[in-house]
Amino acid sequence: MNQAIQFIEDEYFDSERQAVFFSALDNGRKLTCAISIAELSGHFGEGEPLALFDQNRWDIEEMAEKAITSELDDSDGDYWLSK
Repeated sequence: MNQAIQFIEDEYFDSERQAVFFSALDNGRKLTCAISIAELSGHFGEGEPLALFDQNRWDIEEMAEKAITSELDDSDGDYWLSK
């Protein structure tokens, strides 16, 4: 595991974008990560978005770490998690 990436417990649900957003620190740089409701459901089943996120935090953080180390950010600099 990359020790330079740390995750902050600041997740929130954005109803407009239908996604859970959370932050990571990569060598001191704050990054925004997101996982859509569709991705959450596809990976972890149906449920309340923040509860699903919390119950599966380790797996989601692992997905985010892979996206960050692979530099898979979008044009806004956000890391959207997908399969």
